[in-house]
Amino acid sequence: MLTSAKKKILIIGIIVFALLVLWAILVLKPKSLKAASNVTTQSTIQTQADLAHSTVATPAKNMVPGPMPTLAPSLRGTEIDCPLQVDGKGQLVLTIGIRNCFDYFLSSLGEKTEAQLITDIRQYLTTTLPSTALPYALKLLDQYIAYRHAQTEIQPSAQVKTQTPDSLQEIVLAMKNLRMKYFTPVEAEVFFGNEAAYDQYNINIMKINADKSLSEDQKAAKIAALMDQLPASLAESMRPLMQYAELQKLTKAIQARGGSAEELHQMRQSLVGPEAAGRLDKLDVENASWQQDLNSYLKARAQIKASVSDEVNRQQAIATLRNQTFSSPEDRIRAQTYETMRDQGDNRNF
Repeated sequence: MLTSAKKKILIIGIIVFALLVLWAILVLKPKSLKAASNVTTQSTIQTQADLAHSTVATPAKNMVPGPMPTLAPSLRGTEIDCPLQVDGKGQLVLTIGIRNCFDYFLSSLGEKTEAQLITDIRQYLTTTLPSTALPYALKLLDQYIAYRHAQTEIQPSAQVKTQTPDSLQEIVLAMKNLRMKYFTPVEAEVFFGNEAAYDQYNINIMKINADKSLSEDQKAAKIAALMDQLPASLAESMRPLMQYAELQKLTKAIQARGGSAEELHQMRQSLVGPEAAGRLDKLDVENASWQQDLNSYLKARAQIKASVSDEVNRQQAIATLRNQTFSSPEDRIRAQTYETMRDQGDNRNF
């Protein structure tokens, strides 16, 4: 049974571990990272520029005076996620912000009925957009609601974990065909382009990981190539997380078969590039040193527990040992987390 103090230590330790994972993800980022691109794709931006005759798009913010809708309880106090834009002629600019706006309100379905939420969205659009932009926005809303209803008919036959790449590909194709029934190709690309690209990326990843003819280094190179094919806005925001996930998988595969440090380096270099691979190699050395210190500490702690009968003296001796072994407060908290885990029979390492 965990005491209150041990529970607190374990929770703090989990937070520290989460920060370490975040640090590992940050290691994957290049030293100079460009600012994230606009959420629209380049082709969409050009299309909209053509439609607007190269006029400048501006945010639509309370352009028409009127009452705002009453938000559902879970949304109150949040900023309304509706980055709508109009061009110089007052026409609505087609961006992912429109879908984000619809989804923002619809996320509170259950607190309000769908009919109430549609009324809220209409009220917001009417209040925010000029009369020249409103008809297209309302038309897109009707299309989106109809699409959401039809979408429920396309359901996987089982849990995702049991799906094969081919069966998932069928679902992705069915979703694409469904979108074409309710939207123009340009509208579908703007609303669902990143989502479709990410779905296809995951299917292709499944195929690569399932290919037993490929080495981990070859898999890493193919995965890196897939990442490069993603839309820029998606790749900028998702690349570190996706790289981390694939690194974890491929690293475990190499370690499970007793692969060398050089194999590990080559795989990382193929997936994340030489600079990030070098930083990860350095992190390996630091983690190995930490693990060695931890193992020595836990062994000495076990000896103290076995040899010192008085509880107060035992805890003082352990605290002294911990402070001597680990110099930073973070490392001491992390060590205490492992203490609690070991005392509960959990021998995992993070």
